[in-house]
Amino acid sequence: MSFRQIYRFRYGCRKEVVVVEVNVAEAARRLGVNDSRVRQLLRAGELRGRRLGNSWLIPAEEVARRERSERRPGRPLAPKRAWAVLDLLDGGRAAWLSDPARSQVRRYLADLQVPGPDGWWAALRGRSRVLDVVAHPAAIDRLRRVDGLQQAGPAAVVGRGFDVVDLADPVPELYVAAEVWPDLARSLALREGAEPNLRIRIPREVWPFADAGSCGGVVSDAVLAADLLESDEPRPVAAGAARLDELLDAWLRERAR
Repeated sequence: MSFRQIYRFRYGCRKEVVVVEVNVAEAARRLGVNDSRVRQLLRAGELRGRRLGNSWLIPAEEVARRERSERRPGRPLAPKRAWAVLDLLDGGRAAWLSDPARSQVRRYLADLQVPGPDGWWAALRGRSRVLDVVAHPAAIDRLRRVDGLQQAGPAAVVGRGFDVVDLADPVPELYVAAEVWPDLARSLALREGAEPNLRIRIPREVWPFADAGSCGGVVSDAVLAADLLESDEPRPVAAGAARLDELLDAWLRERAR
């Protein structure tokens, strides 16, 4: 969505300057990132914008500048294939894919050079819609007890062997199915906001946790590693990439047997 703001200057004559602004969702689409990443850039001052209540407006020319200067790390995999990569790395079979598509993803993994954090992020970034949400603490407690939701993000890696220490009270994260989210958001008064205390991840095109059970189920290491790639801090990002590299190496060794 775009907005037009007109600035008028009077220096003996009238001059109008029209500034086209876009919201966070549109900036994210143009930059090929998720909404959370755009908000990170705004908070860090790496992307210029202005606050309007709980929302941000960003000059379209500022988005274009960022797009020109930012290194383009490659096209993302289609959502079903991104989820298939993670499932295969954790010993699954990506049952939502056809046999030919599954073979293509296996070939993709077999040919994959160690991609590093940027490469992993680039390939997997399209798998979910990510929402930064403002929620009452009681609503977060209720969400955690809803059947079918899955724990996600840095808080879920504790005790899982990831090289992440001293996580400073991470924002809780949950995977929620697309068809479930609208009713949950309405019933618990959840809304997107500039100072979120909850992150919701909505997988695109497929619910990849059919075998994980309720919220107490265990999300795979590969999925949690991919979550860490989107952290604000470098240590979790490096830890996520390292675990994905380990899983890829193990998958390649098993394939070679």
